Amino acid sequence: MENKDTTAHNPPPAYQTFPQQGQQVPPSVYPREAPPKYEEGLTSYQQNPGSYQHGTTVVTTQPVVYLQDQSFNTMSKPMICPCCNTQISTSVEYEAGALTWLSSGLICIFGCWLGCCLIPFCIQDLQDVKHICPNCSKVVGVYRRI
Repeated sequence: MENKDTTAHNPPPAYQTFPQQGQQVPPSVYPREAPPKYEEGLTSYQQNPGSYQHGTTVVTTQPVVYLQDQSFNTMSKPMICPCCNTQISTSVEYEAGALTWLSSGLICIFGCWLGCCLIPFCIQDLQDVKHICPNCSKVVGVYRRI
């Protein structure tokens, strides 16, 4: 059995210095890898199994759209809900709006700030009206006083 010396046939690469200005760069001692060959009809994972990456999931949300139709008022309204597409009669809820805060501010300006300024928050005729679907509990419209 013969002991072969591999360094005699393939000597290690020589120490290389950086080329100075005007000198050409010698070609690399080590050969470059060939780019992977892709076969027609294969997916990217089948073509290059090591490069498989999990996809990301994009979640989009739809903005809440309040219908500001002139037909909304303080009374319940029969309609078809745009969210669940059922025939409903809306339920109404009152909430403080611009007119409520404006009237409360005016009461404070005229000197009734010890508790009288809270009266507009108790009067439904000064508050905005939200129309809500009783089936899916989504807001389908708003009647604003101002």
